Amino acid sequence: MTLGLSISNVSKTFSPAGREPVHALRDVSIEVALGEFVVLLGPSGCGKSTLLFMVAGLESTTGGAIAFDGLEVRAPGPERSLIFQEASLFPWLTVRENVGFGLSIRRVPPGERARRVDELLRRVGLAGAGDRHPSELSGGMRQRAALARALAMDPEVLLMDEPFAALDIQTRARMQDHLLEMWSSTRASVLLVTHSVEEALALADRIVVFTARPGRIKAEIPITAPRPRDPYAPEMVELAKHCSMLLREEVEKSFKEQELL
Repeated sequence: MTLGLSISNVSKTFSPAGREPVHALRDVSIEVALGEFVVLLGPSGCGKSTLLFMVAGLESTTGGAIAFDGLEVRAPGPERSLIFQEASLFPWLTVRENVGFGLSIRRVPPGERARRVDELLRRVGLAGAGDRHPSELSGGMRQRAALARALAMDPEVLLMDEPFAALDIQTRARMQDHLLEMWSSTRASVLLVTHSVEEALALADRIVVFTARPGRIKAEIPITAPRPRDPYAPEMVELAKHCSMLLREEVEKSFKEQELL
């Protein structure tokens, strides 16, 4: 039995009524080992987020299969947590209540739940914000709360759909540091979607570059440099040039396709 996440020859076609089918993904295969940090990099519309939703069990595949620890993924499960680009916190709940929401659904005893929530808030730098509501937080704080809520469930796979795209450069860099700190302590497998070459190089053990739609795997690039990484080190500069070239080719294809529509 293969441990970890297995994506085998997965394809996805959307068939809206009265319109031409949209082929989002075609024959995508990725193996994500336990504790591995994999970043999906590609142009807009190439199916990266769709693949993430299928791994989460929120979308079905048209072809191929997705399995975790040898069991086919057919529906959402507690071993897989998804974080969206916009922090999907319940606005009527406090930060503490948001982080502990999944634990309450699991009927974790109140004392244990409070202990775990307080520890997570401390680890993401929100120890003093537990009684605030999401509207009282900055964008970076809301994403930290969303990260804490996802990690409260002790997921074995953390799925992240451009979680820092809406943040300013400084906040984004700090959130990347927070994510790496949390990941290093939990060692969950991570599958993160981004359009940013810089973000991919800062975070990934391996970058998977997608083609324009229908999304296929164009290249897989292992990153062996120790973290934290100096983006100006010669090795990282060369990797950035290589990734940017691969991505630029596919972005140009995507634009040409849109011009023909």
